[in-house]
Amino acid sequence: MDAVDKILEQWCVARPDLDVAPMGPVGRFSRVFHHMANRMGETFARHGLTAAVFDVLATLRRTPRPHALSPGELMSSMMITSGTMTNRIEQLSKTGLVLRCKHPEDARRVVVELTGKGLNLMDAALA
Repeated sequence: MDAVDKILEQWCVARPDLDVAPMGPVGRFSRVFHHMANRMGETFARHGLTAAVFDVLATLRRTPRPHALSPGELMSSMMITSGTMTNRIEQLSKTGLVLRCKHPEDARRVVVELTGKGLNLMDAALA
């Protein structure tokens, strides 16, 4: 019997009219998620990263060379707002992890490219 089982027993006493069985898997998944998020956070911190920064850099790293995407492509792959994406790109640019470059086929567009520093950091963090 684990902590989730004890919680389910308490709910059965408090609300015997409810089927609380679905709370078991949800509670366990939640505990696993929080455990993994904490461990990942520790790994990110060792490399001076946050989950949000890692997300951007990892998205760029997994794209083919030159590891570049438009801000819109980044935004849609990470499901965040344009304001959030702009802020993340600005912060990463200031730290030298990404560059804003002209699109190779359309000078009116911009792409965000992973720098050598960003690539090395991601490779170390991923390992």
